[in-house]
Amino acid sequence: MKDPDSEAQLPLPSLAPESGAQIIQLPARAKDLSREQSPSAAASKESIKPIAKRTRSNSLWYALYLPQLKEEESAQQKKYLDQLAELMQSVSSTVSFHPQALICEVRSSLKYFSGIDVIHQKLQKLIVEQLQQWNLADSFSYAASPTISGSLLLARSGHNALVHRQENLRSALGQLSTDVLDLNKEQRRRLHNMGIRYLRDIWRLPSDGLCKRFGSSFVNQLNRALGKAAEPTHNYVPPPTFVASYDLPYELENLDRLLPIADELLAQVCDFLRRRDLSTSSLIFSLSHEKRDSTEVSIGLRVASRSQQHLMLLLETHFDKLSIPAPVVAIKVEVKRLDAFFAKSDSLLKEEASGSASYSDRNLIQFMEQLQARLGENHVKSVSNAAQHCPEDASLQLDYSEKPSRGGRTIMPAEATANPRPLWLLQEPKQLNINKGRLFHRKPIAIVSGPERIETHWWSGVDVCRDYYIAREHSGSRLWIYREKNGKKNWYLHGFFA
Repeated sequence: MKDPDSEAQLPLPSLAPESGAQIIQLPARAKDLSREQSPSAAASKESIKPIAKRTRSNSLWYALYLPQLKEEESAQQKKYLDQLAELMQSVSSTVSFHPQALICEVRSSLKYFSGIDVIHQKLQKLIVEQLQQWNLADSFSYAASPTISGSLLLARSGHNALVHRQENLRSALGQLSTDVLDLNKEQRRRLHNMGIRYLRDIWRLPSDGLCKRFGSSFVNQLNRALGKAAEPTHNYVPPPTFVASYDLPYELENLDRLLPIADELLAQVCDFLRRRDLSTSSLIFSLSHEKRDSTEVSIGLRVASRSQQHLMLLLETHFDKLSIPAPVVAIKVEVKRLDAFFAKSDSLLKEEASGSASYSDRNLIQFMEQLQARLGENHVKSVSNAAQHCPEDASLQLDYSEKPSRGGRTIMPAEATANPRPLWLLQEPKQLNINKGRLFHRKPIAIVSGPERIETHWWSGVDVCRDYYIAREHSGSRLWIYREKNGKKNWYLHGFFA
């Protein structure tokens, strides 16, 4: 038998003909893949040094390629891959998603499964059965190599091959057609016009020219396949599940004595839900009996919850009307459905003691005091109007507890002007565009009322003279705009009405 380390690529013979998929069977020597062997030639040693520094030489990635999923919609394809990834977790804890393919790391599992051939047989049985249940073609291709992209390219080519040494990967990939690359139509046309049919033809071309003609993503794809560049993984994360059980030290016939144990199990359920910001609308308690089928208590909620007190109340109600055929020896709880958690917001202001929805000044004062204690004295402000006709000076921003004063004398708030004023003023007015005699603020606006002329005092040192108008946008919102009476007479947006 030839040493598999001396081969660039090992075709893997199929199993028994009655199996639906072509599953590979490796030579006996290929079982021990965790043993690292050195290259036979010094030149090979020099060629792999830069690769070994940038890659995990102890990884072996198993790629599973399913071309029959190409005809499926993206949502359905994702659903299929999710279920297959769950099956692949039986042989690997790291499963990565790729278009129409799944890739998992198997070198860490070789010793446990006594070789990669056992892994192939285990996955073959699980995947073929699942594909048959979906009424899909149960044939697929696969490969294994030290890089994720390398395994994916080998699997796409249909070569059920094993390449477990880094220095053999280049020659193994070089035999593949360029059709296995993820390229667009223009890139494929250019490769065809250049006479490039196999990956080994690309190895002969300078990387600078490739990057210039095909882009950096094309070069990065090849570097990742050879292990010269890092490649990310889109790992499968199984959905959260919760099951907890408790074996009783002795048999119990009185269900009331089970309530403290059930309460402890519900505490674990609620802690699990809080840690994941979830709630549940369905869970099942199973009461196990000796030589009898378990008694199940199903708790369903119309509105998902994670309140231990509420769930315990429902369980007690079920226990009150439950009759059991035999004493209980164990109790188990399983969450059947997980839902998103939606918190209920309480009112900022406390309601009156009578329970009415009205709020008094005392409620507001208590709320503001709590807000000041939380945010700080200088972070809660009050707004008061001032006796100024210029909009920038017509309001005062004070600390909430401060009174407006001038020269040690308290100033009463000025009366608001009879003309409408917007609630929101821009810090810097925004110039409006004019097109064919129409004003534009994103879209055309129409003037509703105006003008109202506002000028500064002659002694202020700032010469401002404006005509203010109220305008309406296409959405119905109102704007406060003005036109300069001096200079270029441009139009500006100054504020928004509530």
